[in-house]
Amino acid sequence: MPAQFDAIVVGAGPAGSTAARELAAAGARVLVLDKAEFPRYKACGGGIPRRTSRLLPFPIDPVVEDEVALLDISLHGRCRFVRDSGEPFAAMVMRERFDTLLLDYARRAGAEFRPRAAIRALEPDPTGVTARAEDGFSARAEILIAADGAHSPVGRMAGLGTDLAECAAYEVEVRAPAARVRANRATAFIDLGYRPWGYAWLFPKAEVLSIGIVLPPGQAGEMKSHVAAYLRRLGLDGAPVDIARGHKIRFRRGRERIASERVLLAGDAAGLADEFTQEGISYAIESGRIAARAVLRSLSSGVPLQRYQDDIDREIMPELRAARVIAHMFYGMLGRYPGPWMRATRAIPYLWSAFFAVQRGESTYAREAARVPLLPGIAARRLARQDRAR
Repeated sequence: MPAQFDAIVVGAGPAGSTAARELAAAGARVLVLDKAEFPRYKACGGGIPRRTSRLLPFPIDPVVEDEVALLDISLHGRCRFVRDSGEPFAAMVMRERFDTLLLDYARRAGAEFRPRAAIRALEPDPTGVTARAEDGFSARAEILIAADGAHSPVGRMAGLGTDLAECAAYEVEVRAPAARVRANRATAFIDLGYRPWGYAWLFPKAEVLSIGIVLPPGQAGEMKSHVAAYLRRLGLDGAPVDIARGHKIRFRRGRERIASERVLLAGDAAGLADEFTQEGISYAIESGRIAARAVLRSLSSGVPLQRYQDDIDREIMPELRAARVIAHMFYGMLGRYPGPWMRATRAIPYLWSAFFAVQRGESTYAREAARVPLLPGIAARRLARQDRAR
């Protein structure tokens, strides 16, 4: 007989733990399943916009390893300039510590957690869904939230999240000399110039430097060589590498299905990442909150779970669409006129002050794009034509 719950959450990352915490705090019986034992390493730059803290009812300070107020921008090491936001615009974390903190708060709220539970099958029925793990464990609930990352095997089992766009990322955790780690404090480094788009990054942590690259999926095979070249430019090619790992990021652009009668997708599983920075942690947490609200609404009032997709379309998708338009304009100009565009972005304070305001939660991509509607409007129409042609 499967264990019985009101809701099952698959995946204990930011989206899953946030949904579980809010559901358990509201009195629901919640089970969180994850294929890993926590804490576990998670390939991720670990840069969290400061606006994210507004989405959580507890501080994340215990796991913050640095706060960045400086943005160092270059074009393959050239045309370099630094912008100072005046105050931190992002917190730097190691995901194993950050995700464990979120999971701990979910468990304190009353959620039950079962690690090493990789799901091998979903069995929906008229009143619920049963999840069966590879170790033989099974559980049943009225609703299941799939927050199991960009690959989302549970989403595929449910027939959700298909046809999402994606890109590739590769990261190394470099154990640089202590003096070098200290020298990079409070600064995020972004190196541009990859075709047709993409960037390399260096994000400072307490004991390591997180260094990586994000590129279109067709260039995944070139990521290691690009990172090696970036390390050489940084003078870190001989530094020890603790971990090297690739991962993918997915993007929801239209009305791809992310909810059915009994299952919904949240976070990376739903493709909720922005296409300008490829950041998804803040949207994962926000979607976890929206998912919990939709589940409670369905459990208490019988509101169709599919309404969750409408909520996402209304509350998150306008921002992701605006980020995509901004990325299209930024990388389009960079690709056509790399040197002049770098000089222009250096000379125009508005671009970076607007970026910092969005990261701190003082503005939004949609609001900033609306300030100069002509160019974003042209870009949006071009993207719409591209989408129709696919």
